[in-house]
Amino acid sequence: MRRRGYRRRRTASEPGDRRLPEVLTHEARALTGPVAGRPAPPVVLLARARRAFAVAGLVSTVLADHASPAREGYGLGVVLADEACAVLDPVVDPELIAAYRADLRRGEAGQLVQLAELDLTFHARVGEPVIDDAMVTLAAALCDVLNRVVANERALPGQRSAARAVAD
Repeated sequence: MRRRGYRRRRTASEPGDRRLPEVLTHEARALTGPVAGRPAPPVVLLARARRAFAVAGLVSTVLADHASPAREGYGLGVVLADEACAVLDPVVDPELIAAYRADLRRGEAGQLVQLAELDLTFHARVGEPVIDDAMVTLAAALCDVLNRVVANERALPGQRSAARAVAD
């Protein structure tokens, strides 16, 4: 039952009426947002990065399934995203991963796959600059946030090492 005037907050990759490039751009912007009006602590940045890698890996999977000439390139994105998540998992609390829905549970992964497939089928072609540009924007935002953690002296050594390993 919904309360009057209450609207459930949508996460970045829930489709609504958005297209794939908009979702990816939103994920990139969400990486560095403040927490309670203050800069996000390193562990929160890593949880957000873990989520962005999961989203990028899932989208890369869909792109690889739809791409004939560029299949290897998108497949590499899947592998790199999976490896990044594996490196970040030990330094990010499971509760924090759940809080940021970095594991894309509760049907969100399915919704994101559906959005990507619909977008590719009806709005775009694989290799279209709009989708590729959004993926590049997300990758650049990930590099920036990981470099921030590496440079942050308040970050724990394990967090800095994981960020450095993923950024390289």
